[in-house]
Amino acid sequence: MLFIHILLAMFVQAVFVESLHFKRDSDRSQFLVSKLPGLQENFKDSEIPLMFAGQLELYKENDTHLFFWKYSDNNIEPEYKKRTIFWLNGGPGCSSMDGALMEVGPFRIDSNLKVTKNPGSWHQAGDVVFVDQPAGTGFSYSKEFDHDLDQVSWQFLRFMEVYFEMFPEDADNEIYFAGESYAGQYIPYIADGILKRNKNLKEGQNPYNLKGLLIGNGWIAPDVQSLSYLPYAVAAGIINTNHPAWTKILKQHEKCQNAANNMNGDSLSDFAIVDDICEGILTTLLYETKDNSAAANQQCFNMYDYTLKDSYPSCGMNWPPDLVNVNPFLNSLDNQASLNLILKKKWHECSGRVGSRFTAKKSYPAVKLLPGILEQIPVVLFNGNRDIICNYIGTENFIKQMEWNGATGFQEDYAYDWVYDGQTSGYIKTERNLTFINIFDASHMVPFDKPELSRSLIDVLLKNFDIETVDIPGDTEKKAIVTYPLGVRKLHQEVPQPSSTTAAPTSTNTQVTGSFTQFASSGAAASSPAEPSSSSVPAEDKASGSSRITRIIQLVVLVIIIWGVYMLYSTYKSRPSSIIRTGPSGRKKNVQWADQLRSFQNDEEVPPSGLLNKALGVFRRGDTRGNYTPTDTDDYLEDIEMGENLVPGNVDHFIVDSEDEEEVRKSGT
Repeated sequence: MLFIHILLAMFVQAVFVESLHFKRDSDRSQFLVSKLPGLQENFKDSEIPLMFAGQLELYKENDTHLFFWKYSDNNIEPEYKKRTIFWLNGGPGCSSMDGALMEVGPFRIDSNLKVTKNPGSWHQAGDVVFVDQPAGTGFSYSKEFDHDLDQVSWQFLRFMEVYFEMFPEDADNEIYFAGESYAGQYIPYIADGILKRNKNLKEGQNPYNLKGLLIGNGWIAPDVQSLSYLPYAVAAGIINTNHPAWTKILKQHEKCQNAANNMNGDSLSDFAIVDDICEGILTTLLYETKDNSAAANQQCFNMYDYTLKDSYPSCGMNWPPDLVNVNPFLNSLDNQASLNLILKKKWHECSGRVGSRFTAKKSYPAVKLLPGILEQIPVVLFNGNRDIICNYIGTENFIKQMEWNGATGFQEDYAYDWVYDGQTSGYIKTERNLTFINIFDASHMVPFDKPELSRSLIDVLLKNFDIETVDIPGDTEKKAIVTYPLGVRKLHQEVPQPSSTTAAPTSTNTQVTGSFTQFASSGAAASSPAEPSSSSVPAEDKASGSSRITRIIQLVVLVIIIWGVYMLYSTYKSRPSSIIRTGPSGRKKNVQWADQLRSFQNDEEVPPSGLLNKALGVFRRGDTRGNYTPTDTDDYLEDIEMGENLVPGNVDHFIVDSEDEEEVRKSGT
């Protein structure tokens, strides 16, 4: 009988576990994306990524939901499957759909509002998850707004909890964060939060396997970045000392420099004062260099790519050109349905509601966090060299001033040429876990201009490169870091097994190989590549669902057999039987009838709903760290990423009015 009870307990447990699996997969299937215009037309079945998207609930009490869009390559090499890259755009308040549909995602949107192939998609190097955050950005929503960077970190850590509950098979993946612009503030704060969490795990928590950060044209040290505008403008030929406004701009620069020199590095109020003083430099520079005689759409330098022009006062806010396709694509009700939106709302590239409330007055600049992060994980900072607003001079200057891992700045200050696919694409400085890359002929949005090259940034982070001596006339010796298109390096040579150190450059012509992970071609033959189904559920999900149903049926058959044996046994034993409880001495301790004992056992059982309700109650209670700025229904102004307050004396001229967000609840939700 004891054996029968054990089998029954095992059955109940198995059914409970299977029900949890079924619920999880059922929940996940609600986020599956299988239909987009152009998907079947412009992609082979084997090229269609496995996609999930939707608005994940984080906090019920303030209706906070963050929108995500996850891409996985069905043909990815096995060694890359356990890798998750979270991509964030900046603003604050700018949607990461910029990154998904104009930068590192598998799609671009053509003039017919159909998805076409991005040859440099990062999803071929690992799963990529684009997240609209903080709440209110893009398709994310809440009744309350964040206003400081600590809140962004807490909110994203909560998102990760919910996300990995939905995708538990990814919870042990290597995790990387990538993004650009104001994500130079977001990413260090989130990374710092993860690293602190890993050191203070609560019962039942597992550490997140955070492996590295990639920040492009990052707004990391605002004061240093502001002081780079005038030197950059001179180097780029935007202005010179003979310009009529030179003295005016120089005085603003000097005022900013004096404020920075007098700043107490531990005073938040001092940082705010410096920001207020320094932010006017770019405003004045763009205003004074506009060409009133040019065509209306060519009067102002594009602050994101100085080689381009734009109308004044937009100065880059109408860029990039793909935005005219992305906007209607994301505002299509059919596409919003395909992306599983609970709350359908008008998509804006950047939300003025979020940006205006996100003051960060209680947050230190992210540059203060970098030294502690660099003690634990590698960081790559890359800049497109044509960007004004977050230019490479500012990044190099704050690196020179920053102390990390026992020294200040790069000690050797040696610049490697970066050679990608046989072409010199920039230069690289790397030391003590920090790598800086200046990328030639690229804008504020490097992946938009250089999609395939940008994917190779992952190789640089993971030190999956060669170091070679290149012949330069008149130069005795020059070293180059060489990366390749996806998979080419694997065909190029046999790469040594990953090691914990990076080979040092040598003075000979021999090739030196970087360490860590190598990337293989997405087109390499796989043993059994997964072909996406045209149905609403992917093949592997169907298979796993079928196998679970089969196991449940088998368990039901087994329990019927056991129950039959039990009933036969009960019939045979027609009189009540006794169970003798023995004490430690082996003597009879107590005697009870079997049916009485079963009754007592039932009395001792605790209803599972009580514990569940208690657990749910914890999540329903308000978090003191989650008290955000309440929303309102006032009309709001739309700001381009990092481009607020650009018109001297008349801010409104530099703000594009946008329609109120149109929110339509799905019926029944």
